[in-house]
Amino acid sequence: MSNSAVVHFELECSPIDEDELPFDRAIYSDIVSAGGHEWRMACTPEDVDGFVSVCLELISDGKNFVTVIFDAAITGSDQVVGPSCFSRRRTVLVYSNHRPGEYERSGFARFIHRGDLGEYAWSNGRVTVMCAVSVLDGDTPTSIAEAPPLQEKKGIAVLLSEIGDQLGCLLLDSAALSDVSFVVGGDEAPPLRAHRANLAARSPVFKAQFCGHMLEANTDAPSLIITVPDMDSETFKTMLRFMYTDNLPAGLGHDDEGEDEALLSLLAAADRYALDRLKLLCALKLLQNMTVDTVATLLDCAETYNCPDLKTMCIEFVLDDENFDKVVLTDSFIDLVVTRSPLLLAEMRNIAWDIQ
Repeated sequence: MSNSAVVHFELECSPIDEDELPFDRAIYSDIVSAGGHEWRMACTPEDVDGFVSVCLELISDGKNFVTVIFDAAITGSDQVVGPSCFSRRRTVLVYSNHRPGEYERSGFARFIHRGDLGEYAWSNGRVTVMCAVSVLDGDTPTSIAEAPPLQEKKGIAVLLSEIGDQLGCLLLDSAALSDVSFVVGGDEAPPLRAHRANLAARSPVFKAQFCGHMLEANTDAPSLIITVPDMDSETFKTMLRFMYTDNLPAGLGHDDEGEDEALLSLLAAADRYALDRLKLLCALKLLQNMTVDTVATLLDCAETYNCPDLKTMCIEFVLDDENFDKVVLTDSFIDLVVTRSPLLLAEMRNIAWDIQ
């Protein structure tokens, strides 16, 4: 008898067809056995606030409490090089006895935002979500209060890191203990408050700015005020949030075009403040939205802000037989190779020879 079971859900990254979902909007796995109990896992592709939720249900009736470790993760895609699991979540759940036909459900109501699924999609536009249940061995407690602590079991379940939420919500949103304010894009928007130590740790540009002559000139000032006239407030605010949470917020812009504009501005800001991870996240999102009409803009961006991977993938997109004739006739591409980057044609020719 196995103490664990694993199931996989395949989700489409494209908009959901409501007619294909059941009345409760959830997709259910087959019933699986683990630790002498029957379980079922549920995945809701679009739950509250646009998040994907994953849950574990105890199906079989029981008179005792059952303690389990519930894992959920996105398995590796052909777009991402590195570890095979992403956005991994783990928790310890205690299930009690329940009435026949009434299933106890627990899990992750905000597993991942649908807007972030594209980062982990396979080439077929789908994402694979893996869920696993592991029933812990040992004496079964008679109440939740009596459930033994996890360290007494064979495994150790590490709680999900909350440092991003803590820094983003408790520090950035509340501005508690802030010691620097940014006036961005003019005097109309209210100043954005932050913490010099965090910004200096995240960005070598801020570190030089705070630890150099500016800091010496403001030693006695309780809060430093910096003016950033050449950046819009939303871009700077999004960059600040990344520096506290290490995540790219979902829902940039109101549509694909608005998202691309926001990402291009954010990539430029990331380059300015030497935030390499943010640059790559922006580049990945832009590649997912790339079309024959936007590839020239992305090429120009890659050239300007030193994104060699983005540049290479854009050139390969242009050289694709299905895209080449359409791209070279667009006004944006003609302007790019004639006036802005005339040497780009020679680079493309060299890459084309390498491909052949």
